[in-house]
Amino acid sequence: MRVTDVRTMRLLGPDPHGIGGRSRTYEFLFVRIDTDAGVTGTGEAAAFPGVEDEIRRCREWLLGRDPFEMRPIVRALMYGALPADGNLPAPSIMSSTATQVGPPVWGASGVEMALCDLTGKALGVSVSTLLGGSFRGRVRVYLDRSGVPDPSDHDAWRQLADRAVADGFNFLKFDLEQVAPEMTADAWNRSLTTAQIDEIHDRLSVIRDRVGSGTEIALDGHMCFDVDSALRAAQALRPLRLRWLEDPIPVTSATSLAEVRQRSPIPICGGEMFTAEQFRQFVEASAIDIGHPDVLFVGGLHEARRVADLLDVFNLPFALHNNGSALATVAAAHVGASSPNLLGLEYHFHDATWIGALARRNRPLFEDGAITVDDAPGLGAELDPTVCRRYLAPGEQWFDE
Repeated sequence: MRVTDVRTMRLLGPDPHGIGGRSRTYEFLFVRIDTDAGVTGTGEAAAFPGVEDEIRRCREWLLGRDPFEMRPIVRALMYGALPADGNLPAPSIMSSTATQVGPPVWGASGVEMALCDLTGKALGVSVSTLLGGSFRGRVRVYLDRSGVPDPSDHDAWRQLADRAVADGFNFLKFDLEQVAPEMTADAWNRSLTTAQIDEIHDRLSVIRDRVGSGTEIALDGHMCFDVDSALRAAQALRPLRLRWLEDPIPVTSATSLAEVRQRSPIPICGGEMFTAEQFRQFVEASAIDIGHPDVLFVGGLHEARRVADLLDVFNLPFALHNNGSALATVAAAHVGASSPNLLGLEYHFHDATWIGALARRNRPLFEDGAITVDDAPGLGAELDPTVCRRYLAPGEQWFDE
């Protein structure tokens, strides 16, 4: 079996809840890989600038290759290869930026997901089986709720939590910078005032009181704050028993994040944009309590499993960051199912029903706040052509047209 084509497709549509409960437009990028055996695989890549260019750039190199060689292909796309016996299996530097970060890795992630789907279908096994087998059949989902349009409205916070719990979710995440944004004194200095921290505590207390201890609550700092503010906020929020504080400061300094981790009473979660090497650096620096890989940014499903094993060796758990569509969510669930140290898998688009419906399965996407990972071949999910055609980005067309 050989690769005969690599194609992409973009979708564009509304996300009613968005950031801070405000509507936005969101874009998705999908990858289809065809073979001479008629078996196809579909993956998802981050719809960030440069990613589709990277996928198109590597297309010629992928044509004629064995799609089962998922890890060698990703290794080549990320790191290149050395000549052996006069043959060059891949250029010594394949990354267009000569680095293993950014669009080259993100493009490779989408290609690898499609190859996993294709290989699983060809062999008649699930992707979780390809990744080594499942530790669990249900992967817990944590629902990203960001915030509400009027953060001062305590009833709005209660209603946001009520709906999530009523829909079966018992793990919620909110955005720290969206809890009391109207109290920001200076938009540039990465600092929280004491009064703002107190208000953040009071508003999050409304949620904790509403959902009780049976629902986990996590908080995302979006790399917005300095060490001082992160630590003062963590101390103030300690009574709320948050599951983690995510990316409280810019993650460009393992030393600074290690200081936050050492002094914070809340576990520190980080790594959504990291590759395996960056995780190693931050783990060795004792900078994170919980790893946070994303299958769209780490290099694909096998690289995410590699990170999970690295963290497990250090007795650290991980959660799966995810702002992908239903397809990427199902793909990430296979990683979660095949990793012993998983805490949960993120989902953003609970209010954008088209995003959850664009991938069809033999069962609902979510069941009682979790994704069931069964033995359906490949990812066990296929893009719905009707939904996709409705939300095609300008100038795009469905794969088979």
